[in-house]
Amino acid sequence: MDPWSAVADEVALEGLDGITVPTLWIRLEDRQPKFPLKLDGCTKELIWRFLVSNTDLSSTSSRRRDTTWSCLTGLKTSTRRQELEKRRFFRRKTKRERSDITKHVRHEALTPLVSLEEALERYGRKLVVVASQSVRFRSLIGSENDPDVKLNDDSYCLLEKVGRARWQGELQSELHRCSFKTDARKLHYMRKSLIKNGFITMQSHVTRAKSGQQQQHSILLLLKRFHVNRRTKYDILMEQVSDLLEQLPGQFSTMMAIKQQLDVADCTFKRVFHYMRAAKLVELCQFPLEELDPTAKHCTTKKGTKVLVRCLKLLKPYSQKGVPDDDDDDDEDEEDDSGTRRRGYPACGRLMEKDVLSQAYHIVLSSGTKGIPQDWYRAQTARW
Repeated sequence: MDPWSAVADEVALEGLDGITVPTLWIRLEDRQPKFPLKLDGCTKELIWRFLVSNTDLSSTSSRRRDTTWSCLTGLKTSTRRQELEKRRFFRRKTKRERSDITKHVRHEALTPLVSLEEALERYGRKLVVVASQSVRFRSLIGSENDPDVKLNDDSYCLLEKVGRARWQGELQSELHRCSFKTDARKLHYMRKSLIKNGFITMQSHVTRAKSGQQQQHSILLLLKRFHVNRRTKYDILMEQVSDLLEQLPGQFSTMMAIKQQLDVADCTFKRVFHYMRAAKLVELCQFPLEELDPTAKHCTTKKGTKVLVRCLKLLKPYSQKGVPDDDDDDDEDEEDDSGTRRRGYPACGRLMEKDVLSQAYHIVLSSGTKGIPQDWYRAQTARW
């Protein structure tokens, strides 16, 4: 992407809120891939001329002084998500708080009326650059998608919110609890059309509660162009165990040898073993010590039985799986307000003295105005 397209892209990703000039410099400095030009005084003046002359961009003046935050530099990946919540960019509640000043900074011949220094002296951080609707939408969906796709207002607001987060993404639990203040079920349907059209991606995300005692599972939403596989510690360890066993003859090894290779604590190793066994990647087997180590001295117990060594045998190689998604994703578990996932209702028996249609209607009616997910309904009627 050329420098001018990168500048327009950063403005467009900020959505209808727009971006101030000082914040634009921060965004360009932290842009990935790196912005090709050095942001010195001459380059900034050149970029200002581009902003003014571009007809797809307009300049507005906010009634309130905007706050400029530094981007998340020098932070570890594990802390960027939490720090992002603390450093939200200032958002104007309505567009009515701004007035269009494009005619004061741009001539009819698309030449600047004022320099960058004069504009900052006159408007300061109240100067906001906003991209047009078509440019914003194209930047959000990417060049490979159809710009004629129609989205409802709620889905577009969600798309713009996720796009503003760029590489950090947005947690679905935080969106429905803080930003949109809506039920998790509604947010699920808001994101459904975005997933179906391939605008955003989903992946599992685990955060630890402030108390430090409980893990909260949620879904991380990112634009497709910013998708990054954020793998958990156990994903990496499971892959290491799988690769280690795959290279050994017979594809098995002792538990002690694997633990020494991983160099992890006992509780961590037990959890890795539990996850791999639950996924049917490995199985636990026992072999006599004399078969594994013919030079061993004590191969029998005091009772005269052979000493058995616990070993892990690889059943199938580890393959990473993302968050499952398809067009009919109504049947996935919903999130509650704490970010945890709720399981379906247990299956209930069928009452033979009532017809099936009446019983099905009673189940839907008893769920109230919030409705009932399809997977819960199927769980209720699974034994009919």
